[in-house]
Amino acid sequence: MKMITKHIMIPATLSVIFFAIAALPVELLGCYNRGLIAALVALAAGILGVVAAVKALKGKIRGEANSSLWMASALIFAIPTIFIVLTST
Repeated sequence: MKMITKHIMIPATLSVIFFAIAALPVELLGCYNRGLIAALVALAAGILGVVAAVKALKGKIRGEANSSLWMASALIFAIPTIFIVLTST
């Protein structure tokens, strides 16, 4: 698996899944179920983002070349969580 696929496309897929769930009509899943699924996807993305950020910082300290890709993964994983935080009023 190429590094770009591993660090960019897979995290982006999770963000696309989150926004696809959020864009579903309420009649399809119901408001509660749709919100719960979106919140669980955002929580999973947040946890994976923290893990990716830790790996990026460890790699940066060790001088590994792919630490910037791990940081990009962490930023992409943070998108659904940031969306939840910014839109909850």
